[in-house]
Amino acid sequence: MNAKEIAQLRRQFKKDNSDFFIANIAAAYVSNENSSPVIKCFDITDYEDLSESERTIYLAILKKALSGKLGRQLTEYSFESGSDYQQKLYDLNQSRLKDPDLVKEFVNEFTRNTSYLNGYFLILAACEWQVKDQNKLEDSGSSYRFLLCSINEVTLTDIGLYFNEETGTMEKKEDVDMHVISSGLDGFLYPCYTDGGADVNHILYYTKTPKRPNEMFIEYIIGTMSDLPYDKENDCFRKMLTDVAGRELNFDTVSHVYGSLRDMVAEAEEDGVPLALDKTKMRALLEDAGLNEDTLQHYSAVYDKTVGDNELKAVNLMDSEKLSVRMKDISVTVRGDAAWKVKTQLVDGKRYLMIQIDDGLEVNGMDVNQ
Repeated sequence: MNAKEIAQLRRQFKKDNSDFFIANIAAAYVSNENSSPVIKCFDITDYEDLSESERTIYLAILKKALSGKLGRQLTEYSFESGSDYQQKLYDLNQSRLKDPDLVKEFVNEFTRNTSYLNGYFLILAACEWQVKDQNKLEDSGSSYRFLLCSINEVTLTDIGLYFNEETGTMEKKEDVDMHVISSGLDGFLYPCYTDGGADVNHILYYTKTPKRPNEMFIEYIIGTMSDLPYDKENDCFRKMLTDVAGRELNFDTVSHVYGSLRDMVAEAEEDGVPLALDKTKMRALLEDAGLNEDTLQHYSAVYDKTVGDNELKAVNLMDSEKLSVRMKDISVTVRGDAAWKVKTQLVDGKRYLMIQIDDGLEVNGMDVNQ
């Protein structure tokens, strides 16, 4: 899936949308008692049997499982050929959650094979979207059926102080009720929506904490190891660049590399397709930044050692909004598209950081002339 397809799907999660339909919702509350998960309640409900306020809450929770940036909170995975994990999800989706035994088996296995610090609320929805051809007024006849899952933390209600009418005083409310945190911890979409239809060979994983994806969740639901967290991708990239360039690494090289990455990410976002850099593309990026053959002679070995067989997602390798320059006692932050105004220069044997001033200079909120 690309960013445009995810955004297109998210827009369907709204009230009174005649093109979007939720058939059934399976829900289970799992408590964590003495580090042992216990299913406290489980039911499958026809979505139309819910009250309007309940439907609104479920819509909002499910929609959040499709939020975030592709490559960070959202990651697409492919199933191995003949995967049992894929078959389970395929059968669940085909059943539209109308088979209680099949759904209960999924919930039981999920509870046994995953772990959360606190209790959680599992929501699994059987959804359908009537995809319209934007070039036609009538339906295109394409129906995209999918499962959307959200795992949400359950915690004690804490409303702090409240006014007690009987005593006429402000008191601390005793925490006796449990409530569901609307922002999910983990989730998934299956099958993916690609090129206007269902792609049963891929699944989209959501995490609230992209620096710490839930490896147990990924391993049980998808049957594979998780990708590198986005901050680890950034660490690998910086170490690889530092080790390859060595003493040749200078301000102009770094600025050029990140400027090129920024342009590549912007172009990829326009196309709606996430960009990943493999070993060949990464070398081309470094060559374009001015690293010569002598400097790149150890590139292959360094890449293999620091990155391995992974592809690095371009969006995770830089901050698209700024370029940061730090030295002792001084820190300078430059907006990404203005990085060309900054350069280093050797004056009388000393290095200086030069910043071009165009439309005036402000210091501590005051305009200064020089």
